[in-house]
Amino acid sequence: MWKFEQTYSKQLEEVCTYSRLVYERGLVSARGGNISARCDESFLITGTNVPLRMVDQNGVVLCGPDGNPLEGQPELRPSKETPFHSIVYRCRPEIRFIIHAHPVHSIAFTLLNKELPMCTDSARMKLVQAPIIPRACPGTPQLASNVEQAVLAHPQALAFLMQAHGVLVLGENAEDCFCLLELLEDTAKIALLAQAAGAL
Repeated sequence: MWKFEQTYSKQLEEVCTYSRLVYERGLVSARGGNISARCDESFLITGTNVPLRMVDQNGVVLCGPDGNPLEGQPELRPSKETPFHSIVYRCRPEIRFIIHAHPVHSIAFTLLNKELPMCTDSARMKLVQAPIIPRACPGTPQLASNVEQAVLAHPQALAFLMQAHGVLVLGENAEDCFCLLELLEDTAKIALLAQAAGAL
């Protein structure tokens, strides 16, 4: 057993549980997406090329605040999106859980190049807004920089649309983060349906 499995057993269990839920809910497919949980000054994150439906204790990496893996772990690289997880934890000390997923309706809405309307009472109360993070190639310093700029520019926002890529959802705990992700995708779906019907 690796040391973090004992020290951060709750966070590890949550990363594994919600990774599977994100996949089962259809919010990601294939080997897409990544999930992390704050662990004091470090954080656990899903490994690169590990499908979220298959994440277990062997598919998670403990990284230091800089995003580099800590020593004494299996030969598994953290997700290529680790840099922007590290940035979010640094910029937003209250955040303890992060989900980056690829929900279809949310991605489709980003292609319209407009702000996501908060069409429902739940969206207005809980999402409030969903700022857009400009497009950049996955895993690049530019994408990490774009995430940093968006997070700093919208210090109260918990959900972001990543143009032509996916979503980034932040939470003070795992359950709140997952629920917000579901609400974001439902809101995008409603907005697309309303627009198609001429209601927007």
